[in-house]
Amino acid sequence: MKHPRVYLAGPDVFLSDALAQGERKKAICRAHGLDGRYPLDVAALPAGLELAAQAQQLFTAMIRLMDECDAGLANLTPFRGPSMDVGTAFELGYLHGRGKPVFGYSNDPRDYERRVTPDGLLIEAFGLCDNLMIEGPIACVVRAATSPPHALGGLEAFELCVRQAASVLLVG
Repeated sequence: MKHPRVYLAGPDVFLSDALAQGERKKAICRAHGLDGRYPLDVAALPAGLELAAQAQQLFTAMIRLMDECDAGLANLTPFRGPSMDVGTAFELGYLHGRGKPVFGYSNDPRDYERRVTPDGLLIEAFGLCDNLMIEGPIACVVRAATSPPHALGGLEAFELCVRQAASVLLVG
C-alpha cells in the first residue's frame, strides 16, 4: 500500500536541531501510515552560488517537493510575532491552490485575538487560530499546549494533527 506523502511545512527548519526535528516528525508520520517530507530533505545546493541564486534554487526545490506530496501539515504556532511563519503561510496557500488538503496545528492554544497587542485597529475575533485567510483553507486545525508553553518544536499538537490527517488520507 502506498503511504500518502505529506509536506511538513513550518518554521521548525529554523530550530537549532532542525534536522533531528525533521526525523522525529517523519517517524511520527510513519507510525500513522503517512510518508512525511521535510523541507530540509532536499538535496544540498551546489557550492559557490551567490545568495540570490541559492535562495531561488531552494525555492524551486521546495515547490518541487510540495508538488510531489498528496497533502500538507502546517505548523501554525506563532513565529516571531502573534501569527504563524510567513513562509509556511505561502506553502499552505500553495498546497491549497494545487487542490491538496492541508491540516494545521499550533502549539499555542490561544485564539489569534488573544495574542495580538491592541493598537487601536480592529482585530479579527472569530475564535480562530490565526487570520481567517489562513484557517479558511485548512481541513482541520489542532491546538494543544506544550511544555514549555508555546514551544515551537513541541510535537504534541503535531501528532494529533498527523492522526487527523491519516484518518482522512488513508480512507479508501
